[in-house]
Amino acid sequence: MAGEEEPFVGLMIAGIVCACSVGPWLLSLVATFIYQPSKQKVLLERESQSAIKGDVISTLSKPFGGREVKQTKLLMASVVMSPSWVQMWIGGIMSLFGGQINVFTKVVDWARREAQQRLREKVQEEGFDEVINMRIETTMLSRTKGGKDKTSGVEILAYGTAIKY
Repeated sequence: MAGEEEPFVGLMIAGIVCACSVGPWLLSLVATFIYQPSKQKVLLERESQSAIKGDVISTLSKPFGGREVKQTKLLMASVVMSPSWVQMWIGGIMSLFGGQINVFTKVVDWARREAQQRLREKVQEEGFDEVINMRIETTMLSRTKGGKDKTSGVEILAYGTAIKY
């Protein structure tokens, strides 16, 4: 009896060790190549719907057209995103050679587009006509581990003055 249990226990331990060491990387691969593209596709559809109605955000400092402004309010929308482990690994290798690191560029671009789209949607939800003087702020989120700062994500904040005519 004891001899039959030993191979089973050994296989269980090997399975747990394998799942703990390979599992996170497999999840990261799934997130990078399946989950993120599906979320980006949904964002593109939301952006397309907004484009049909006309873009309601601009960087103009004053309302255009000389219409009477009835109400204003500061509106903000933000998103926090982080690269997956696979993207961090690829980015780490690319940083050895210098130049543009496309995996990071894509994540930050996605975050900016998402923040702007959330601002567009907030304008409609709150019944405003447009946002002027739109600005974007970027904040690096980091954690300290072993005396070293490690970037764990980026927050993109899109904000501006909402106007109702």
